[in-house]
Amino acid sequence: MPTAAETYFMLGHQTLWDVARDCHRALEKAGVPHAIVGGVAVCLHGYQRNTVDVDLLVRGDDTRLIKQALEQAGFTWSARQAEFRSPSGIAVQCVLSGERAGKGSEVVFPDPGESKAVIECEGLPVLTLAALIESKLACGQGDLRRTHKDFADVVELIAIHDLDSAYARRLHKSLRKTFRELVKHAAGG
Repeated sequence: MPTAAETYFMLGHQTLWDVARDCHRALEKAGVPHAIVGGVAVCLHGYQRNTVDVDLLVRGDDTRLIKQALEQAGFTWSARQAEFRSPSGIAVQCVLSGERAGKGSEVVFPDPGESKAVIECEGLPVLTLAALIESKLACGQGDLRRTHKDFADVVELIAIHDLDSAYARRLHKSLRKTFRELVKHAAGG
């Protein structure tokens, strides 16, 4: 199976992969806890799909340090779009720990400093598989425009990791029923 870096190269987004690494290096150097979430995290967990931005899970208290670290690394802040831009124009969006993972959801994004929420994949800190699935399910349930994409990511992660209904025990109770339904879809049922 190709690595996430190889996948982004094949998809013509090597610069996106470079941006993820550059963000990590800048934030690590500044001592800011962070984790990759969103599409890049999905790819790091094995589902090779395309995405157009880098999503970072960070703490709200670290906003000043994040801005300083990323600007020193050549990123610019766009207040209008509430995101950073790499020198090549790739969007970097920050997701705050403690915020709801989806509109009306009981699930909140974990603290990127908690070792139980973050693992290392290909040299980058990324949400654990369970936390990533939770965030995708919560986001998909809370926004009908995102449901197809987020649920498709979860179905592919289920298939790639050969997860079954028992895995639902690792997820927030509000998401277990939906996860079990997606397990059936992943199995073709």
